[in-house]
Amino acid sequence: MTDPQTKAPDNGLKTVQSIADKLTLRHSTLDLSYDSLGDAGAVFLARHKDLSHVRVLNLSWNDIGDTGIEALASCPSLAGVTHLHLDSNAITDKAAAALAQSPHLGQLKLLNLTNNRIGDDGALRLVKSKKLPKLEFLELELNRIGEERLSRFPDGAANPQLRWLNLRKNKINTDTLSDWIQTGAFSPVEVLNLGFNRIDDAGAKLLAQSPTVARLKKLVIDFNWIGNDGANALAKSKHLSNLQDLYTYENEFTREGEETLLDFRIRQLIKARAQNGTLNLNGQRLGNKGLQAIARCPEMANIEHLSLRNNFADHMGLVALCQSEHLKNLKSLNLMDNPIGDKGMLALAEAVFSGLTALNLEKTGIKVAGVQALGTSRVLTQLENLNLSHNDISNQGGRILAQSPNFARLKTLKLWNTWMESDGVIALACSENMANVTELRLNSNGIRYSGFKALAESPRFTSLVTLDLRRNNFCVDSFQLFTESERLRTLKEFRF
Repeated sequence: MTDPQTKAPDNGLKTVQSIADKLTLRHSTLDLSYDSLGDAGAVFLARHKDLSHVRVLNLSWNDIGDTGIEALASCPSLAGVTHLHLDSNAITDKAAAALAQSPHLGQLKLLNLTNNRIGDDGALRLVKSKKLPKLEFLELELNRIGEERLSRFPDGAANPQLRWLNLRKNKINTDTLSDWIQTGAFSPVEVLNLGFNRIDDAGAKLLAQSPTVARLKKLVIDFNWIGNDGANALAKSKHLSNLQDLYTYENEFTREGEETLLDFRIRQLIKARAQNGTLNLNGQRLGNKGLQAIARCPEMANIEHLSLRNNFADHMGLVALCQSEHLKNLKSLNLMDNPIGDKGMLALAEAVFSGLTALNLEKTGIKVAGVQALGTSRVLTQLENLNLSHNDISNQGGRILAQSPNFARLKTLKLWNTWMESDGVIALACSENMANVTELRLNSNGIRYSGFKALAESPRFTSLVTLDLRRNNFCVDSFQLFTESERLRTLKEFRF
């Protein structure tokens, strides 16, 4: 009698043929997700197919249970697999233990078990497995960790190679954290995701007081039950000195706790990212509250160059920066991709950092009024590098740049995609403010021949070495001007 577990999958020849076709290609990635394999299909694959060429195996969404996973764990031809995706199946602690003890998965670096039925025992066996010596990334989101407390823990230390541990959307509470901390499960981890669990102040204090979190660089604990006491404990922890990113959204703390954690995060970011007076915080999603935390931070007194591109902050966050005594030493500021608008420009015009020489305002939603605020500012009079690209400042903005003495020190002026036409360029070409400009970028505008001619004949651009005019309104006369103008032809870089 034939063992039913060795038969082809129940959905028949179609699935068998699909497996055969994909294996025939001998690709290093084998994607069998959503193929309805079930246990029978996984057993068939493990016992009857050569998988020695596979490095990435995706068996997600296949309704595979413990029997199928045990067969895979016993498959010698999986010895070369480095990435194994088993999310959204029916895997329990029993199968997790089989994976943890598999003699054939020694090359595995990533194991994705999201949305299964694994509890604390199976999860800890994977974390502590000596059979998975190269495992760096372990995904256990949406499992059953924390549902039942263990009375006995798996032996051994945590895998020293494990850097990434995702326990999001389980049922982890203070007791669960106490057990995991006691077993040393977090000791090698650099990125720990505990979001959407049941962690309260007591749990947060356990994390803060445990030396096992000393290697953490990123901690995600959003959507939990942490209050002000837990927030204060995390912020004062002597064991989180390596932390660079902390995500605590949607907890139970008040504004006081929120500010405490934001201040802590900013201090950690400065510690990790500040170098020789330069601080790059691009893409940190700080928002207005994050910028306000920056403004409160005394360590900012040592920063001269600050980049805040794409942080979802508007004029409210910028107001705090502009009023902070800790930012008086700023020399350059990058606000690109933040919707500060003209209201933000009014704040900048009265900022405490009067020594600013470089300002990047690309794609910040400013218009003519914003340029006017810059032009009439009594503090921003030292600008040498200015980027106003991707803002609707039009010809009028060009006239303000040409007329205000605040722009007389400019060396680099970037105005691409600013809806400027020939009249705005003619104003610049006639302005004494342009005498020191070495780099001028006017691409993607509506400039025509008269504007090009004004640039070519201008006596003001005596220092110009780089000129970019691409994507404007050219005609035959324009190209003739570009080729015949001695001034344009002698530029170090001229693009049109």
